[in-house]
Amino acid sequence: MASTILDVAKLCGYSKSTVSRVFQCPDAVPDATRNKVFEAARVLEYTPNAIARAMVRRRTDNIAFIISEQQYPVISNPFYSPVLESILHIVNRENYSLFISSDAELRLQDGRNYKIRQMDGIIIAGQTDAQIVLGVKKLGIPVVLLNNDLKIDDIICIRANHYGGAVKAMEHLIQRGYQKIGLIAGKFSSYVYFERYNAYIDVLKKNGIKVDYRFVQSIEPTVEDACGCVSTLLSMPDRPDALFCTNDMIAVGAIKAAIRMGMRIPQDIAIVGYDASHISRLIEPELTTVKVDTESMGQWAAKTLIALMRGEPVERTDFEASTELIIRKTT
Repeated sequence: MASTILDVAKLCGYSKSTVSRVFQCPDAVPDATRNKVFEAARVLEYTPNAIARAMVRRRTDNIAFIISEQQYPVISNPFYSPVLESILHIVNRENYSLFISSDAELRLQDGRNYKIRQMDGIIIAGQTDAQIVLGVKKLGIPVVLLNNDLKIDDIICIRANHYGGAVKAMEHLIQRGYQKIGLIAGKFSSYVYFERYNAYIDVLKKNGIKVDYRFVQSIEPTVEDACGCVSTLLSMPDRPDALFCTNDMIAVGAIKAAIRMGMRIPQDIAIVGYDASHISRLIEPELTTVKVDTESMGQWAAKTLIALMRGEPVERTDFEASTELIIRKTT
């Protein structure tokens, strides 16, 4: 038969209320008392009931990371997986549990989601429905947005400078002498898509280069789709001499297509990616790419949410992650 809190109280010599306080608020009791209670619990192999503690404390120590269904599973997403890793580090350090889900699980037919009610705080990443955010807010659960352009009163969003990163990529290609630059844009959220697309258009116009919309393609961000699309582009008589790909997976597909057609990189076609994922170093030639400070995005999202949960001041409400162009062998 499992030990109970009464067994622990009897062994250590304290009252049930004292033992309960040790497990609920360990910092509120003297070290000697806490150590004696924990030792009794260890001897008896007693573990406090998490649900009961949550009811008493009115918190569960659970945080949810919810990502757009289009970007799921997050663990294999080149942009969000390092963000998640950074969040996990902060959450674990602060003794919270992290639950990962897609936003599809929030769209129940009856409009309710019982998992959400078990969370002390929520990070919603990528494109999402404003009604989902407002629903969480109505429940009184702190929420932080990550990597989208929703503007809702009192809701903090952690963003990246997608536009600035794309500008760096385009200016680099033009400085290298490329004039016929194509854009292979992944079908991401409208926010990310248009930030990078607008940078492409603006830099061409700024440098007096006419936009050739035959070179502008929107595809699913996969190696296979990119390979097929780029094969078609490079078969044109007046083909592009450079490609700006809005993520590294697309760039890898572009490299594969060029190599299969017997082209040299970057002599015949230059290629730039985005995200600086691990694959950018594995491909040969190594990929020139834009690095987003995803580690800081994750850290600030987690730190901001935890501060809101604890009723503490938030250090920054306008965080925007920086970008850096990493120049390698494809340009």
